[in-house]
Amino acid sequence: MRKSTAFDAFAQGSYQGFAPVGAVLLRLLLGFLFFFSGLSKLTTDAWSAAGFLQNATGPFASWFQSLAGSSVVDFLNMWGLTLIGVALILGLLVRTASFFGIILMGLYYFADFVGNTAYGLIDEHLMYASVLLFFLFGGFGHVWGLDALVERRLDHRTTWVKIFFG
Repeated sequence: MRKSTAFDAFAQGSYQGFAPVGAVLLRLLLGFLFFFSGLSKLTTDAWSAAGFLQNATGPFASWFQSLAGSSVVDFLNMWGLTLIGVALILGLLVRTASFFGIILMGLYYFADFVGNTAYGLIDEHLMYASVLLFFLFGGFGHVWGLDALVERRLDHRTTWVKIFFG
């Protein structure tokens, strides 16, 4: 029997058990958002984050500007978005995908800090990061996702691997 998660407690207290439906819908929508954002970058010839990074603003602008033109940054950005999206859609490694998604959204937020805070400190990157934080600690991969199936098949000697699923 698996350990109860924060989401389980939330779902039990929700109206007639509709929380799992909402959780899956939220996970799928955010997953497709990440996936198609990454896929559009992967399928665009010679896509680069250089233009975005060269125009970085805010407290870390010089650091972001120094990353402009790096093929490693471009690779991590394209594939990171795509793989985070796939993980959320499948419900596989949701905790891991959420962790890296939060980092990515934080980087996006601070790279264009002036633009992202023009109408207040809260923008869509922080909202996405907040939802991913909810996924990180809530056990959302167990709600109609592959995390539950994989975790059930893990040997008792590899229980440390469970930290990546959720």
